[in-house]
Parts: sequence; C-alpha cells; structure tokens
Amino acid sequence: MVCAENQSEQNQAVQVSKRALIASLASMAIIPLQATQVLAFGDSKTVPAILQVFVAGATGNTGKRVVQQLSGKGIKVLAGTRDPKKAEGLGWGDTVKLVTADVTSDATELAAAMKGADAVICAIGSSGFNPKGPRTVDYEGTLHLVDAAKRAGVKKFVLMSSLLTNGRDAGQGTNPNFVVLNLFGGVLDQKLKAEKYLRGSGLDWTIVRPGGLSNAPPQEVGNLFVGKEDTLFAGKESPGRSVSRETVAQVLVESVLQSGASKKVVEIVAGKQVEQTSPDKWFANL
Repeated sequence: MVCAENQSEQNQAVQVSKRALIASLASMAIIPLQATQVLAFGDSKTVPAILQVFVAGATGNTGKRVVQQLSGKGIKVLAGTRDPKKAEGLGWGDTVKLVTADVTSDATELAAAMKGADAVICAIGSSGFNPKGPRTVDYEGTLHLVDAAKRAGVKKFVLMSSLLTNGRDAGQGTNPNFVVLNLFGGVLDQKLKAEKYLRGSGLDWTIVRPGGLSNAPPQEVGNLFVGKEDTLFAGKESPGRSVSRETVAQVLVESVLQSGASKKVVEIVAGKQVEQTSPDKWFANL
C-alpha cells in the first residue's frame, strides 16, 4: 500500500514536471521577435533588434551605399527619396522599399514614410550653390526628420554631418578648411545646429563627422581612422583629409548596430599609413 502511494506521488511529480517544461517552451515560442535581443555585428554587447531602417537621402552618393550595405546584411530598408524614379536601375532587391520623402515637408508626412522603422540613418546634404540650401536641407531638413522619428516611434537616429562643424568653439575659426566650407550658406553652422537639435531630442543618437567624401574605393583612399569629438581638423597633422563613401556608409550602418556607438560623436578620415582596425574597435575609445 505504501509502495502504491509512493508510485502515485512519483507519477504526479513527473506530470507536473512535464507540464512545467511544456509551459516554459510555449512561453519561449510566443515571444515576439521585436522584443528579443540580437548580437550586433562586431560587438560583444546586445542591442535591440534592428529589423528595418529608414534611410534619408537614399539615392545620394553616400545614401545608396548605406542602402546596399544594410540590404547586404539582410536588414529591411525604407529608402527615402524625393524622386523614387532616381532609384530605377540601382538593382535593389526585395528587402528595399522605396518611399517618397522630401525633408523640406513637415514631420507628419515624413513620419508616415518611416512608419515601422527601428532606426533612421540621415545621409542628406545640400548640393549646388543655393545659399538657402544649407539652412533648408542640412538644418531644417534634419529637424523635420528628427521630429518625424519621434512621432513614428523610432529609437535610434544616426546623422551624417561633417568635420569642423564645431570649428569656432574648437579654436579652428581661422582654419582654411572651415572658412572655405562655411562660405557656402554657412553649411557648417547649419550642420552644427542640426547636431545640437538631435542631441537634445531624447532619441538615442550617433553623429558621424567625415572628412572630404571620396567616390574612390577604400583601397585607394586608405584605412579608416576614428577620432573623438573635435579632434580631427583636416590639417597637415591629420592622418588623412578624405574618406571613401563606402567607408562612411559602413560606419553609419555600424552606428546603428553597435551599442558602443550610442550618444557619441565620431570623426572619421582615412589614410594609407593608417593601420586597419576591425569594426568592433571603432567606437571603443570615444
């Protein structure tokens, strides 16, 4: 009789154990992917899963490289452009969706274009000699995108800016590079205002300040050199003055994927004498 009772108790314990195991497995199966953590490329820390990225200026010389690199990693892209026809023939696959996005429009329209995005990469920039371009595009356009990102529930915003945006406060007000660049509608001043707006937005952000943008491949321009905020001024003492757009695009993408890039200003150039560094080291000492 005692043996029978013990056997019954053992059977009940096994059944409870089975139910607990099944419940545990079931709970794991229904966790939504958006709530999981994924390991970022080249990073030992975990970051929220990045499933879709909105790219502003997607058909520009740097933006289209950003789109290609994101797509190559299997990340869905909302490619924002004023004229989707410009993207015809670029060979983007099924992971890329073209959306109309004019940064001079209001935040409501832009928020609709970036709906569903986990992050934004802003690769816009004024072109030509329109003196109003830097204000309407580099400053106000970025403001519209930041406001739209907040409305759309985006958490991460990566901004491509420029070296010497903070030239005056960094003691570089007479630097020839600062003076010449700022002749065109005060573009560096406008970019700096955009940077400050992003930093005060409440979003997680990374600001990437490249040197002169080159269409040449990295092999011709040189290896990436990463500097802290207000340390690279494109002078003779700099390890480089320009950087390949391919490299800039890679840094922008890694800024989204790596938690170590959070709330940092990254200044980048490239040089033939610079030692090659793996992506997991880029943001380590900033």
